[in-house]
Amino acid sequence: MVKINPNILRKKVIDMVVAKQSGHIGGAFSMAELTSVLYEDFDIGGKDKLILSKGHAVPIIYAVLHELGQITDEELDLFREIDSPLQGHPDKLRLPLMDATTGSLGQGLSIAIGHSLGKKLKDEEGTVFCVLGDGELQEGQVWEALMYYPKTQLKNLVCIIDWNKGQNDGYSKDFSIMYDNLKERISSFGWDARLINGHDVDAIKSTLTLNQYGGKPLCIILDTVKGKGVSFMEDPSWHCKVPTEEEYEIAMKELGV
Repeated sequence: MVKINPNILRKKVIDMVVAKQSGHIGGAFSMAELTSVLYEDFDIGGKDKLILSKGHAVPIIYAVLHELGQITDEELDLFREIDSPLQGHPDKLRLPLMDATTGSLGQGLSIAIGHSLGKKLKDEEGTVFCVLGDGELQEGQVWEALMYYPKTQLKNLVCIIDWNKGQNDGYSKDFSIMYDNLKERISSFGWDARLINGHDVDAIKSTLTLNQYGGKPLCIILDTVKGKGVSFMEDPSWHCKVPTEEEYEIAMKELGV
């Protein structure tokens, strides 16, 4: 099994964003450990599906695909170029390695439910993973999907919320009261909601498979830090900032590897 170092992925993300002077670092960094586990332990792109509802974080997916040799150096250099397969948000038509085209926040869980139902109808194996940002929980469609899915009595979908506390315009808690009791809210709709450390690889590994045993669909709330891995980036202001040359050097030094 290939071992994927989350900090190597973070370094690739910074390189992409700096090269094009555009992109989203903070929300990509907060899901680096999750990304490593998903691509180490599951057949993403095969029988297992990954719907990146928080599509702006796609540089972390490009990074892992490059690390696994599924994207070439030349393709990685095309990040955010016009007509490139590596757009700023996932584009399945240009890059079939992605399982869905996303970017408009709030829609990913509904897409994932469609995949879940499709697997049931086709009697297909595998799990559908859907990763949402905490900011996009302010979209009503997310809550409609959360209320609907437990009624299907299916368990081949795992909802993952990257609770990194930040969004484009500040701290998520300043825009909604839902974050005070997020786990309880989601549990009330019939989900097996679990709150874990989103930077603890072992905790992620052990929790991702719980949907195979319980009687309810699994929703994992990852308690994460936006910009995790680089001290000065651990703040909502780094949602889509581009580091200066000096900041780039400091960041690469802190990430090590």
